[in-house]
Amino acid sequence: MKDKIELRNNFLDNLKNPLSKTEGTYNFDIAATFGITAEEVYKELEFWEKQTFIDTATEDEYVDKHALMFGVKRRVGTKAKGTLKITGKANSIIEENTIFLNRDGIKYKSLRREYLSTSGVAEIEIECLSEGKIGNAAIGEITTFEIQNSNIYSVTNEKEIINGYDKEPNSVLVARAKEKATRPAHSGNIYDYEQWAKQVDGVGKVLVKPLWNGNGTVKVLIANYNNDVADSSLIQKVRERIQSDDGRPVGADVTIESFRAKAINIEVNTILKSGYALSDVKEKIESLLKAVIKTGNATFEKVNKTILSINRLEKAILEIDGVNDNFVKVNNSNSNIEIADDEILVVGTVIINEQ
Repeated sequence: MKDKIELRNNFLDNLKNPLSKTEGTYNFDIAATFGITAEEVYKELEFWEKQTFIDTATEDEYVDKHALMFGVKRRVGTKAKGTLKITGKANSIIEENTIFLNRDGIKYKSLRREYLSTSGVAEIEIECLSEGKIGNAAIGEITTFEIQNSNIYSVTNEKEIINGYDKEPNSVLVARAKEKATRPAHSGNIYDYEQWAKQVDGVGKVLVKPLWNGNGTVKVLIANYNNDVADSSLIQKVRERIQSDDGRPVGADVTIESFRAKAINIEVNTILKSGYALSDVKEKIESLLKAVIKTGNATFEKVNKTILSINRLEKAILEIDGVNDNFVKVNNSNSNIEIADDEILVVGTVIINEQ
């Protein structure tokens, strides 16, 4: 794109009057104004050129419109849900829309009015006020009310708060649109089942196994949108979509399951640069490892097998400021890890040491 200086100079070069063109003159000021205005026009044209194609569109609105032309609709974000255990004065009331907070200040509301039992206990259903995975919470993370109530003694979540998914990002939506265009679905083939499953909010990776248990049988394996094991409610939603009138062919015997969790424990021995302490890099390394594993950036395909690469984990860690070198073990081994096609990696413990 031409910038305002180039456009100004081009304007001056094309002026035919005999007046001076040096800085501060009438001609120069007019040319400078033209350059600024024309640069804005070029920027606007460049923006709209990008929105013309699905590969280069940057605004959600236009990516959505392109995707709809392929028959693909963006999956919306969902709010995490779960239950809380409340203890307090017997027969006390927990009003609908009572606000609770987790340790990070994320807010959740009760979905209906509930009464504490005669023993002073109640289990209530809650929903995060915000969409997305920000609302997912580990056991014991929700501990307080927004407005304190003297009749309530304690609040905690004894189970995880789950199924909060972010809105489908443009990169994933574009990939699904291209997938539909290049992998035509018809008559209940593999691509049909993949597309039906991926139409459900919260579904991530999908694997379809035709004839897995004889003629007419199909197994569909799903992960959730955060690339974790799918829970029963998500599996049921996929089952309902595939069994709907515009889903599976009549007579098809379809099994919907989650990918199996393959737990991995990671140990990292680091050599740090001078002036850095383990506390400077520990959280960064742990977060990075979980991210590259979840996104698949640490794996590769080899003869129909998926391999978790130790080398790729070590290479990723080297990008962190302060790390001179590192040595990674997964499940007490420094060898690559083979992942079965029905497995999904779930990170357990991460231990980081300094040598």
